[in-house]
Amino acid sequence: MKITQIFTLGICCIFTCIAREAKSYIYMDTITNKQKVLSFYKQIVGQRKTELIPEFIVEDYKQHNPTVKQGRAGITEMINYLKTLPPTPQSAKSPIVRAIQDGDLVVIHLDVSFMGKRMAVIDLFKLKNGMLTEHWDAIQPLPDENGKTITATNGTTEIDHNASVENSGLVVDQFYKTIVNKQPGTRFIDSAYVEHDASVIASGVGLAGYLSEPNRSVKIHRLIAEGDFVVVQSQFNKSGKTFVFYEIFRVYNDKIAEHWSVEQAVPDGVKAEDMF
Repeated sequence: MKITQIFTLGICCIFTCIAREAKSYIYMDTITNKQKVLSFYKQIVGQRKTELIPEFIVEDYKQHNPTVKQGRAGITEMINYLKTLPPTPQSAKSPIVRAIQDGDLVVIHLDVSFMGKRMAVIDLFKLKNGMLTEHWDAIQPLPDENGKTITATNGTTEIDHNASVENSGLVVDQFYKTIVNKQPGTRFIDSAYVEHDASVIASGVGLAGYLSEPNRSVKIHRLIAEGDFVVVQSQFNKSGKTFVFYEIFRVYNDKIAEHWSVEQAVPDGVKAEDMF
């Protein structure tokens, strides 16, 4: 299969820019799925320890990124390639911005830079018995945001574990059901909410208006929540093109208080359903 330039750059970007020390994000004393994923980034991706891959990845690992081979062999091939590149400087900043866990699903939000280019990335992993079994992602190039107070990835990073995860998920679920049914969703948006998606900001119609544009059809695949953070994995069709769409919502006082997103067009020749 032909590998598109954006996928090639994005994959190299992710695997090259992982810092030696990823933020722990450990909420429980026991080993969580989130901790396992972050350890995968640190030891396998950052330190390139291919000998540890069998401790993290199942043999029949399912890959939804069409540019990476299926199974454990795909990860092994990628790490072996990384070994041919200069090592990551010890002073490098980790690109991991947020980590969100909901049962066997873990979402990682990254801000990566490579060869003068910057990208926002969402990685989604599924685990079973402490092993990574499945992976989805989306990669979006970012414009120059130097000097901006609000960027595509900055803002709140710490999860409020005192917040009701059930309530957070319900707020976002009801918001999206309203949007899908082409009804006004502004009642779910806090008056002081912070928007990180440049396209939403440029639209001038706010988040609810942007997501309910007449030429946009949305299909929700997964809703993943931890504390006050909720991730929605979806696809939308616009102007005859299908896009993979990941959104992160922060909920406060029963309202959407902050919003980030990563979108990527499904490459030509790839079935949209294969990326979900």
